[in-house]
Amino acid sequence: LAQANHVLTVPESAIEFQGSDTYVYVIKGEGEKKTYKRTKVTTGLSDGINIEIKSGITAKDKVRGPKKVADTDSSENK
Repeated sequence: LAQANHVLTVPESAIEFQGSDTYVYVIKGEGEKKTYKRTKVTTGLSDGINIEIKSGITAKDKVRGPKKVADTDSSENK
């Protein structure tokens, strides 16, 4: 089994997959000035819960968790 020690990881649910690319949303600012910057990352090993980030963000970056979808949202309306 492959294993990586002392690496940067984020919850796999925070990753957005688009084709062969992977992204996270980095939190910028605070309070009313809080924004989210979509940032391309290179991923590595995953244990199904957390996934290794090889490049794109640093340990100092704060990453938004998974997007919550309201019950009223529907793919038919998109």
